Amino acid sequence: MSIAHPPSVFVSSTCYDLAQIRHDLYSFFESLGMVPILSEFSSFPVDPNLDPIENCLAAVKEKADIFVLVVGERYGSETENGKSVTNLEYLEAKAKGIPCYVFVQKPILTAHSDWQKNQSGDFSEIVDSSKLFEFVELLRDPKKNWVYSFDSAQDIIGILHKQLAYLFMDALTIRTKVLRSGLSEALLQDLSGAALRLAVRKPYAWEYRLFGQVLSDEISRVASIKKDHNYGLALGKAVRLGDRAEIFEWVKKKFGEIQSLVKSANVLFNTAFPKAFGAPGEPGDVEEIVYVAKRLAEVYRRILEWTAEFRHTQVEDKFSRLLEIIALMSHNAIEEIEAFAINLNQQLDDAVQRHAESGQPLSLEIALTLTCPDMTEFDGELRRLRKELGV
Repeated sequence: MSIAHPPSVFVSSTCYDLAQIRHDLYSFFESLGMVPILSEFSSFPVDPNLDPIENCLAAVKEKADIFVLVVGERYGSETENGKSVTNLEYLEAKAKGIPCYVFVQKPILTAHSDWQKNQSGDFSEIVDSSKLFEFVELLRDPKKNWVYSFDSAQDIIGILHKQLAYLFMDALTIRTKVLRSGLSEALLQDLSGAALRLAVRKPYAWEYRLFGQVLSDEISRVASIKKDHNYGLALGKAVRLGDRAEIFEWVKKKFGEIQSLVKSANVLFNTAFPKAFGAPGEPGDVEEIVYVAKRLAEVYRRILEWTAEFRHTQVEDKFSRLLEIIALMSHNAIEEIEAFAINLNQQLDDAVQRHAESGQPLSLEIALTLTCPDMTEFDGELRRLRKELGV
């Protein structure tokens, strides 16, 4: 596998009060052959069609390989949702799953301890907003970050010298394992970082965690289609159905399609899933696990697209309600697949935590149930149409 570019490092902080520190970090990363991304430098990637905040978030999402957060005494200007730009950049980096190194000035950490004891106190001589302490509270969650304290840029640079060396060694170790894994190049290129780590490192319950990660990754990829579904958007090419024979034939075809999709989901989960995971005590097959997760997510996508076709189809008014009712029949399957992915990952996180604490093997029951829709309204509408049409 080849690396197309040196790693990019996004430095997030308020600019004016930490200007010198940001300049020193820019020089430090540049001296290492990395690409520093800091908004005040001309090398910062700017899309003229985006506003400053959107540009910063896009740089994190699309360009950053490493994220360095430096927190000083200023919270910074707030956005419409009440969070600072720095806060939003941090959340974007965490969502992306890239390495994050968090640094907070020592006086802020000291004041934060006092704030925890008296959150209604006056700390205006130390910080510009009490929301800064709330942000530090979020950052200091031991399940999310290791927070370093600092007084100067050299403190940060000294820590990064060591931590980047560890990161480099970790990358070399993973690279060696990847090369020895025997996984196809196509699979390696397609998996997210989180999924690839599970496939290569094979930690406790890795088969199930890999399945859950890939399924969630793939569902996320069609988030825009789900939003179209939620808002009832009709973005496809319109189709006009003419006489009632054509309409009923089209409805029959759509019923067959949704039944095939549900049947495919059952085959994947009840036949392919156990085969991919192997017999108890035997390791699973990475490529088969990824295949099953991706195909289940493909069923989810196809069901969304199946539903969207009803919004693109035009019929006489008297048939409109029938199509609306049929389109709603996919609702259960869509919600149940989504809930399955979310609940599976939550159960796995909990199981891994309990295993780490007890060291004992755990059992976990995994089931995907796709329920049949209620046909009462459909049957009633069909009877109404037959009576009206005299058939």
